[in-house]
Amino acid sequence: MTQEQIKETIEAFNSDTLPRLNKLKSYYAGNHDILSETKESGKPNNQLVNNFCKNITDTTVGYFMGTPVCYSSDNKQFIEDIKAINDYNDEQFINSRLSKDLSVYGVACELVYYDEDKMIRIAPCDVLNTIPVYSQSIERELKAAIRIYELEDNEDEDLVGLEIYDESYVSYYSYNTSSGESVMLRSVPHYFGLVPINFYYNNSDKTGDFESVITLVDAYNKLQSESVNDFELFADSYLAITGMSATESEDIAKLRENRVLLIDEGGDAKWLTKSVNDAYIENLKSRISADIYRFSGSVDMTDDAIGESASGVAIKYRLLNFENRVSVTERYFKKALLRRYEMICNMLNTLGSAYSATEIKIAFTRNLPENPVDSADYAQKMSGVVSRKTLLERIPFIEDVDGEILRIKEENSEN
Repeated sequence: MTQEQIKETIEAFNSDTLPRLNKLKSYYAGNHDILSETKESGKPNNQLVNNFCKNITDTTVGYFMGTPVCYSSDNKQFIEDIKAINDYNDEQFINSRLSKDLSVYGVACELVYYDEDKMIRIAPCDVLNTIPVYSQSIERELKAAIRIYELEDNEDEDLVGLEIYDESYVSYYSYNTSSGESVMLRSVPHYFGLVPINFYYNNSDKTGDFESVITLVDAYNKLQSESVNDFELFADSYLAITGMSATESEDIAKLRENRVLLIDEGGDAKWLTKSVNDAYIENLKSRISADIYRFSGSVDMTDDAIGESASGVAIKYRLLNFENRVSVTERYFKKALLRRYEMICNMLNTLGSAYSATEIKIAFTRNLPENPVDSADYAQKMSGVVSRKTLLERIPFIEDVDGEILRIKEENSEN
């Protein structure tokens, strides 16, 4: 990339993409617009945050990635090597972190690299400082990626570091954020055969799971805050005294202390309060809450209807809208995983192997309450109809199917 291309890419990202990502990050963290609301002096200004955004993301991540991804292959040596790399990198944690970023930002990314111990490493990257560069072809191929990071022991606040990855090299630059000038420091080959920063997408629009309902969340926050403001005003209501024009401030002070009010004939005292339609407000909050879950394609796990569902099928029916959205995420996630293992295969092949990423099979399992007895009964009834390996893959508490088959063979041999 030329110096001008680097500058244009970073400036476009900072102006068009970064503000949106920062807002999504803030909403997940609970920093909503209601916190900047102001009121006239003397009036209550409660700022209540109802963090539907965090709830939607955490529920989605738990449902989608709560059960680890299962990998299998007919090539035993290949799958053993892949599982060794996954265990070395704590692949289950990485996938969970990527899933969270997908839900919040609509995009996630990771770096595949070779560490000092000559081991293949996988590390999640921060989407707030990692920029993809695509070709203009119909396939929109990833041609490069830029990672921005702070320099250690740097006295110039305008100076940051850049790593620019392409299909063959990683190049290191110093970049001045004010002038847009970049200076290449060095460039080294990486041998992964593809751009080693791997991008994941939540859907075709690259949007987060709660991004479409932020205005509804703002409305719910405001409605809840105003309800508490009204209650506070009710607690601090004004006392109107009529026919008692001789009342002085000393009399009011004694009234507060003694809590007794003597009223002359023809006088009166009553509270000035604002009438509040509680039923209307509660109905409005319920409608907004339901719309938040409906339009985000999520589900309220505290809903009594889900807990009262008698069977797994009934639960899945109530989760249909949620499942449809997660299924889209799964397809995009699987595509990116295959690219991850394509890069790993490229590296292993340079060391003498002859692997292909197409040999690996990837299976996702939803994290739903399961009855082990039902799963075992289903496996027993299907025995002889489908293979043993397929049956074991359907039992939720078995993570290593190949290892389980090997243990079964060893037990049968001993018997």
